[in-house]
Amino acid sequence: MLHLESPDVRIIGICGMGGIGKTTICDQIYHTLALQFGSSSLVLDVQEKIQRDGIDSIRTKYLSELLKEQKSSYLPYYNERLKRTKVLLILDDVTDSALLKKLIGGSDSFGQGSRIIMTSRDRQVLRNAGADDIYEVKELNFYDSLRLFSLHAFKQKSSEEIAYRELSEKVLRYAKGIPLALQILGSLLYGRTREAWESQLQKLKKGQHLDIFNVLKLSYDGLGDEEKNIFLDIACFYRGDKEIVVAERLDDFGFSSKIGMDILKDRGLISVSNGRIVMHDLIQEMGQDIVRKECSQHPGKRSRLFNAKEICEVLRMNKVYSVVTL
Repeated sequence: MLHLESPDVRIIGICGMGGIGKTTICDQIYHTLALQFGSSSLVLDVQEKIQRDGIDSIRTKYLSELLKEQKSSYLPYYNERLKRTKVLLILDDVTDSALLKKLIGGSDSFGQGSRIIMTSRDRQVLRNAGADDIYEVKELNFYDSLRLFSLHAFKQKSSEEIAYRELSEKVLRYAKGIPLALQILGSLLYGRTREAWESQLQKLKKGQHLDIFNVLKLSYDGLGDEEKNIFLDIACFYRGDKEIVVAERLDDFGFSSKIGMDILKDRGLISVSNGRIVMHDLIQEMGQDIVRKECSQHPGKRSRLFNAKEICEVLRMNKVYSVVTL
């Protein structure tokens, strides 16, 4: 994908849901390839830094690193030199393609053989930024998940790893290959008793760990109101259903289902396999938690009812306070 032998300037996109490991991949690429380029710069948390420091501050910083000079506000000088320099520039967590173009310009802003790598939770942002190739980060397989979890849960204590193998596999079944969940839960359970492990696993059945929830929710927060509603409907009612049937139902409710579901696909919130909608367990749980948090004590006040026990209770007690989507 990088085609390092090519003299062309290539822009590579890396996409995936929050917590899937995009930043870790960026860090590894940077430390592996930096020496193969005349100049290199790694900018993490791009969107956060744009909001905090402004585009000019970030641009000046990476230009000074790439050109190995003191920071200067005289951009024309920087820009002319940059066009003659082979660089590796990595931008992590990009959410706005228009701001990105202001930040780096186009591929003609860099010297021959340069590689620009950027990550985003939104595939469309990478398309709009002119990415030549886009790599989608997938979940870890069972063995890689076990290695990552064990690194955090047991450190170097292999005897404990064996003794806790059954409980570890329960955590892996919950995390379903999401590196962030494996790291957070591994660190949380490190050095704790079997009783504490079992207690935490029981707690996870009631709701998502807050740190995991907050990271996964970033992809949801960036949606428009209509796409948020489509996502919540799928998380609560339509996961596993045929895409064409779900689209018809959503259209009946006044949604623009085709573009809405395309946006969810671009954000890594859903995918389609054999014509049916696929959603990661933790993504679905995040969506359902959003609905639960609308009113934790009174299910009848929520926008959606999807738990059979709660539906029966609300109907039995006649406690529907608002219009409920079914």
